[in-house]
Amino acid sequence: MATRPRLAAAALGATAVLAPAAVMASTYVVRPGDTLISIALRHGSSVQAIAAANHLVGSAEVRVGQLLEIPDPSLSLPAYAAGGVDQDLCAVRPGDTLWSIARHYGVDPTALARTNGLNVNAVLPAGATVQVPGRLVRVSALLGHVAEQVGVEPALVRAVAWVESEWQQDLVSPTGAVGLMQVEPFTGEWVSEFLARRPLDIHVAEDNVAVGAHLLGHLIGLHGGDPGRALAAYYQGDASIAAHGLFLDTVRYQRTVLQLVSGARAA
Repeated sequence: MATRPRLAAAALGATAVLAPAAVMASTYVVRPGDTLISIALRHGSSVQAIAAANHLVGSAEVRVGQLLEIPDPSLSLPAYAAGGVDQDLCAVRPGDTLWSIARHYGVDPTALARTNGLNVNAVLPAGATVQVPGRLVRVSALLGHVAEQVGVEPALVRAVAWVESEWQQDLVSPTGAVGLMQVEPFTGEWVSEFLARRPLDIHVAEDNVAVGAHLLGHLIGLHGGDPGRALAAYYQGDASIAAHGLFLDTVRYQRTVLQLVSGARAA
């Protein structure tokens, strides 16, 4: 992956915010089609944390109508992300409802309604702004889930995504690198064909993380298990390193990511 300039985290603007943010729901009623994984991702938690909070054994299936306790998801955030903006602001378009917005962001509709001080079936005025709680905890859960699927340490994937984009899927660099893991389109195509062996769309958050995680895993293997060398290759590219050595910003990148990983491991 070639070196590219970084963009600062974009500040979210709003025109008419419906209500101040509130905490996410601490309980959840299981619906048809729910699994522990889908519930964990929706609430920014983990399967293990929810299972422990509800005394579920192993990979026990949940049942429709079951009331689950959802642990405070902010407790699972790495320290470096805990002070970030933990919400999305969604501009209401004609025809939008709290249900459709909740489905789009993967959050619980009742939690979304409570956050905005509204009835879950309230009519939303076009042009208003809905606060969607739990952006960071949802992204953290997604990063961890995909990392585990790919077989790369979640703390490493989370740290790379934070340094690359501050966990913003809508971020695009001047060179065209996209999303949470700041993946170039040609890199996404190469990873899809040769590593993941399935089509991945870097404009979709889950696929973007999968591309970055697959690439990190590949580079770690290529560099004898050395995460520092793999990070340098991820940031600068092996061809550039061979031709020019490590750039100073590459060294800073390595150091920053490894420090975040070390801090997350120690927490």
